Amino acid sequence: MTTAQRLRILRRFFLKDLVLELTYRGEFVLYMLSVITTPVISLLIWRAALASGADLPVDRQYLTTYFVLLGVVNMLTSSWLDIWLAEMIRMGNLSIWLVRPGSAMLNLIANNLSEKTFKLAVLAPMIAVFWWFFRSAVVVPSDPVRWLLMFVSIVFGAVILFALDIVVGSLAFWLTDVGGISRGRALLVAVLSGQIVPLVLMPAWAGTFVRAQPFRYTVSFPLELMVSDLSARQVALGFAAQIVYAGLFLWGAVWIWRRGLRSYGAVGA
Repeated sequence: MTTAQRLRILRRFFLKDLVLELTYRGEFVLYMLSVITTPVISLLIWRAALASGADLPVDRQYLTTYFVLLGVVNMLTSSWLDIWLAEMIRMGNLSIWLVRPGSAMLNLIANNLSEKTFKLAVLAPMIAVFWWFFRSAVVVPSDPVRWLLMFVSIVFGAVILFALDIVVGSLAFWLTDVGGISRGRALLVAVLSGQIVPLVLMPAWAGTFVRAQPFRYTVSFPLELMVSDLSARQVALGFAAQIVYAGLFLWGAVWIWRRGLRSYGAVGA
């Protein structure tokens, strides 16, 4: 199959999933409200801490800008297919995709992209309201290069988490239930990516680990490009780390997926 054929199939899957998501638009609105609620509560807590005299390494502008942008960045880099993929394998539904011209991977990629497109349309006005309420403390750079760098960094972050989901979901080739692994992975990512607490507020003794671990480059690093004054060297090292981690996770996803397919034996297949 040529690249052009794969792209055409991907486009068709994308449009199919987008139409399906429009059917459940009310559910998506409620979900996006939950996505924006966590950053709002976190921001109020940290602002209250600053107002009470807490000695933090960042100021009110940093925290406000970080949490206003967090919802969008987190949504654009997130992936949610591990349990879905595991269920396809466990129930034997993967067998259907093995004889179709469009692979299961293309379907998963299209679903991820279509959901993010729809979610962004729903989330954008909510972020605009959030921004307006805290506009006096939101400080974002006007330099378009910074915005471009953040966009590229978001793409790399999304690749890392998508590949990680493939790895976790593919464990269902050998394990009956990957739910516990999936929940553990979600908690690990939430803590180490900066979703719950900005990594700059982590203890000093954990600084080296926090800066080097891969999950920083899925959420925190794209945000740091906007809210921190990173040097050219820090930016270059950050992107180098993203490229390395994206390559490693993609290699791991391809390896475990192909190995799993060779041993796949679904009931009734």
